Amino acid sequence: MTSPVRRLGGPALAVLVFLVAAWGVTRAGGPAVPECAGGESLEFGCFKGRYAALTRAAGVRAALDDLAKRRDASGYLVAACHQLTHVVGRTAGELRGETAFTEGTDLCASGYYHGVTEAVMGRIGPERIGAEARTVCDTHRRRDNRSYLHYNCVHGMGHGFMAVHGSDVFRSLPGCDALADDWERHHCYGGVFMENLTAMNSRSRPSRDLRPDAPLYPCTAVDARYKDECYVKQTAYALYVRNDDFAAVFALCRDDADAAFRGVCYQGLGGDAAITSSKYVRGDAARAATIRALCLQGPDGEARSHCVAGAVTTIVRDLAGNDAPARTLCGALAERALTAACETARLVASHGVPTPDATHTH
Repeated sequence: MTSPVRRLGGPALAVLVFLVAAWGVTRAGGPAVPECAGGESLEFGCFKGRYAALTRAAGVRAALDDLAKRRDASGYLVAACHQLTHVVGRTAGELRGETAFTEGTDLCASGYYHGVTEAVMGRIGPERIGAEARTVCDTHRRRDNRSYLHYNCVHGMGHGFMAVHGSDVFRSLPGCDALADDWERHHCYGGVFMENLTAMNSRSRPSRDLRPDAPLYPCTAVDARYKDECYVKQTAYALYVRNDDFAAVFALCRDDADAAFRGVCYQGLGGDAAITSSKYVRGDAARAATIRALCLQGPDGEARSHCVAGAVTTIVRDLAGNDAPARTLCGALAERALTAACETARLVASHGVPTPDATHTH
């Protein structure tokens, strides 16, 4: 099974296992665009260069369309896609600032919008970002409060704080605290903890707050208001260091997580099960069977119910409110308690997820 850190939003670990080949390039009316064929088709650095160059040479839509087409024929790009959409967004944001937000799509869990926000915050810089944080998502807050783009902007701010603060979780979280309301702060925290995982092998600013011998850190060390979002994300790292052993991470949640947040830790495992199935299993029925099998590794009914709830919440969120696959999952659960937990979580998630309009779907 492929590493869940790659599943969570990028192939950060892939650079450790694939050889780096020389770049082949083409010209697209501007900068050299790496081909990333042959051995390079399994090399994140090549694709990062390709999509930065293609964005500059041919524009955002050309870069995203190229990535979408290539992803359909490449399992590697399925895993790498979210982080590569970040690259397109960062490049566009560096070129055009906040106006680049209108040019993207929600390809691969909306990484493009997160990347634009990172670039906007990078322009502001660490000296001013604390004072100016509330202004970054002003346009979306005023135009359509708690909309799909507003959500992606404030989530992207979490990534952005990590970028301007050198991947320091404990400096980045207080930046989120400066935002307008609990909803914004909550989604910003999620961006911080997600970036803590996806920057794990960043050459320029590697994650500072990961401990292989204590996989649930920093969740065990942050203040209580941050713990929900932390545990939901951190289980992917725990799975990585435990070699994708769901039963082992269920035990870790039971024994090492803060007692009041044990259920959230189990929900994080459910989210990982959903992401695993969406990327590496074909068909809603087969995906539902995979999620069920992984959640049934929980040590008791409470753990399994939380796992299913986390899975269905992730499915609805990542499909921007489309709950048809979530219904399939709930219908595939033979256990009455799991079905009830699944349906309750599906209803809550379906009413709480911002959805894109037709101009932002891909």
